[in-house]
Amino acid sequence: MNSAHLLKVDILEIAQKCVYCGYCSVCPTFKELNWESNHPRGILEQVKMYFNEKYTKDVSKSLFDAIFSCTMCKACENICIVDLPLLQVWEQIRQEAFRRGRWSSDLLSIYDKVKATHNIFGLPHNDRLDWAELCGINLSRRIKRKAPVAFFIGCQASYSGKMAGIAESMVKILRKARVNFTVLGDEEWCCGAPIFLGGGYTVGTSLAKHNYEELKKLGVKKIVSTCAGCYRSFKIVYPKILGDDWDIEVVHASELIDELVDKKKIKLLNTIDEKITYKDPCELVRHCGLSEAPRSIIKKFPNVRYEELPSNREEALCCGGGGLLKINNPKLVSEVNTKLVSEIEYTEADIVVSCCPLCVDTIQQGVKEKKLGIKVLDLVELVKMSMEVKK
Repeated sequence: MNSAHLLKVDILEIAQKCVYCGYCSVCPTFKELNWESNHPRGILEQVKMYFNEKYTKDVSKSLFDAIFSCTMCKACENICIVDLPLLQVWEQIRQEAFRRGRWSSDLLSIYDKVKATHNIFGLPHNDRLDWAELCGINLSRRIKRKAPVAFFIGCQASYSGKMAGIAESMVKILRKARVNFTVLGDEEWCCGAPIFLGGGYTVGTSLAKHNYEELKKLGVKKIVSTCAGCYRSFKIVYPKILGDDWDIEVVHASELIDELVDKKKIKLLNTIDEKITYKDPCELVRHCGLSEAPRSIIKKFPNVRYEELPSNREEALCCGGGGLLKINNPKLVSEVNTKLVSEIEYTEADIVVSCCPLCVDTIQQGVKEKKLGIKVLDLVELVKMSMEVKK
């Protein structure tokens, strides 16, 4: 098995190609901080100084501070007029920070938790399926059974009580559609997304290898995820780490559900009376190019009232919670999120839907802070609401 790290790029060469146009001012954290050192082009200037070994001591602190104030939303790369692979640059600088021992204590804590317990919360590994019992779901016949499809539940839905509805909804959808699926149970380890985003590829690679080997034991051909971070890991990172060995098809829950609805395997029976808007997760839309499946599902709800956010698809605003910013700077997360919540409020929607537990959690906090009576749901929760027969 090829365990090579992500392909490297010459970040000094890339930094020198920057034309300093300023289009990357779309960066959500730069908009709040307004320091040139936090601007993508300013980070590239610091890269040139750091890797040319000029002013290294002063520049390194500024560079690493800036790179961990980034949500890794990819808005800068999306708009770059010279097509610089900026996300790869940011990832490699984070790897450099890891090698130099420049991670924050909070980030190191997450790293240690994942390393020790295989989940981001540091909770007992054997508790990974406790959510099912709390939701009244019996998964005993699904755990580690051989099947062509695996539902990868993820750390958030497994351990965060307020996210258990996501896992519950997806299981009910799969059962209703009679999909032959399995779950890894206590052999499901963190997908590695937070570790990859931080630059800690040694532990991240061990997580990827373990999950791959467990999936192969069960004869899994397709893996489905409700989490944008897990989806990105499987879709983009695992193939680069594991090479040609990674031969499992990766689908997001929205892609599978849209297909199941079209094939009449599940029916959206109930009208969602409230007005709906949809927030594109950065890791789905800009990292993986997935934007239409969630909208296709929403538009299939009977008599749906739907309105796009002013900033949508590739131009979607970041919620602020990505790139480990929630760990590194919660205050900045709130400031970035305020702009998104204002857009949500502008639509006069009653429900905002996303396909990412982190987006859901961050938007819920923003809605609560602003005292808005807007429901924040994952798309699979909304599908379950429309699918189930009303009593």
